[in-house]
Amino acid sequence: MTRRVDLPGIIAGRGATGMELDEYRRMAEAGQRHWWYDATRRLLAELAAPHLAAAGPDTVYLDAAGGSGATGCWLAERATTVNDDIDESSLRAAVATHPGYRCAVADLNRLPHRDDRFDAVLCVTALCHRMNADPAATVVELARVTKPGGLLILMEPGVRRLRRGHDRATHTARRFSRTDLAELARRSGLDVVRSTGAYSFLVPPAAVLAVVERGRVTSDVGRNQSGMGGALSALARAERAILRHVSLPAGLSVIVVARKPSTERPDRTDRQASTPSAIRSVVRRWR
Repeated sequence: MTRRVDLPGIIAGRGATGMELDEYRRMAEAGQRHWWYDATRRLLAELAAPHLAAAGPDTVYLDAAGGSGATGCWLAERATTVNDDIDESSLRAAVATHPGYRCAVADLNRLPHRDDRFDAVLCVTALCHRMNADPAATVVELARVTKPGGLLILMEPGVRRLRRGHDRATHTARRFSRTDLAELARRSGLDVVRSTGAYSFLVPPAAVLAVVERGRVTSDVGRNQSGMGGALSALARAERAILRHVSLPAGLSVIVVARKPSTERPDRTDRQASTPSAIRSVVRRWR
């Protein structure tokens, strides 16, 4: 269950790395009420649910570069979920609002976890960041910590040629097509079980804003939090209904759900069991 808290006081911790602290603050605050974050949590849960095994007492998920938990807290509601991020202030916000998280300060490209650790790994809008210079290598690292038979869920900005003020505010270095993202998963040895565009209805207004905002740095986070009085939430709900039947070729976001093949591997005596107790050595929990 999500707790409402006074986030500005909580996240006044160590400075952000790679993105302005003000933008992290806006994202942490918006995660509780902005229409896009609410719609995205619902979207990811619906796309992943048919492919996720039932959660049990030993189930552990990873929200990689999960920040304040605005897009991945639905996993923490299912089972124990580790939230890895380089920014401690965002992780403080995550634990304050989503008690199901176990948070670890970690580099996405050098995760402090053993091979085959997590039943599912979620990574949202991190491969696009200029800090992650080699998205292919990052996906290989995410695949490494995913259990055989487990899922890797990727969501990134779509429409490759689009560049907006929000991209500059969030240090977005690249966007992906649906094919781009699926190919990254396949090259990492994963089987793609679903790939789709999302937020297709936002592409036309985003294209207009790209022209209007040319050269400027702007943020979408504090803009239209209600989604034009609920209209954008309704469009997102209608799109999710469509996605229950078909995948979309493109969208302002692209999503891939991939499975790590189940293979027979020899037992390793130095490998700890994939249980909540096994990850405590790399986890810092804030209360």
